[in-house]
Amino acid sequence: MDKNKELGLFLKKKRSTLRPEQFGLKSEKRRRVEGLKREEVADLAGVSIDWYVRIEQGQDVNPSVDVLLALSKVLQLNTEEKRYLFNLSEKKMPIEEYTSINISDTLQKFLDNQNPNIAYVTDSKLTIIGWNKAALKVYGNYEEMSEKERNSVWRSFNDDSMKKLLDNWEGHSKLRVEQLRANYSYYENDSKINEIINELDAKNPLFNEWWSNQGIMGTPEGQKLLHHPIVGNLYLSYISFKSTDIEGASVTIQMPVDDETRTKLQQLISL
Repeated sequence: MDKNKELGLFLKKKRSTLRPEQFGLKSEKRRRVEGLKREEVADLAGVSIDWYVRIEQGQDVNPSVDVLLALSKVLQLNTEEKRYLFNLSEKKMPIEEYTSINISDTLQKFLDNQNPNIAYVTDSKLTIIGWNKAALKVYGNYEEMSEKERNSVWRSFNDDSMKKLLDNWEGHSKLRVEQLRANYSYYENDSKINEIINELDAKNPLFNEWWSNQGIMGTPEGQKLLHHPIVGNLYLSYISFKSTDIEGASVTIQMPVDDETRTKLQQLISL
């Protein structure tokens, strides 16, 4: 298929998956089109309706990088879809678009829908970058923490509340160090995480030992016990899986293994 026509078809299909309510637009009861109208997309992206109609029709309109970024935002494209859009337009996607970390509306909704299960996202540096309410109530207020304080490895060695919360602090911390070591290729030139690594290496013999081992411990699934200061013991099973949109990131869901733990988590998120 001609790239211009393929581009137009792709935009049309993505437009059909959206709802006007997502953008604060009024939705008529007898709406003739599925999803957003062409004029709505054009207005949200800051382009003329005539231009947008031409691009959907497969005409050669040569969209700029800024316009492609605007369309990507309006159509809520993930990284792979954004890359596809730029390839069809024969434009180079800005490097920051490859490396930027963004919790999409869809991913945040997924995290929120897990309550009272604990749900969070960690990047390749083992820093918490997304969470739901249950995660805040169990692990602490990430919204008030600095990026350094949200790093799981740094926090394991420097936050006494984490040592009290974790039933198996040593197993948890060793796994986090080994995961960070395994991800080194993602962030080897990142000055912030290298500062954390150097700090921990200088102050913590256990970190130095585990980092040097270069072993990989643990599985994406398992069980854990937490000692929460308010509700007591929480017995959890967990599963983690890689994000396809954020390179090197993982999504973790921790679920109660019994009704008592579920009730305690419900109590926490109601506080």
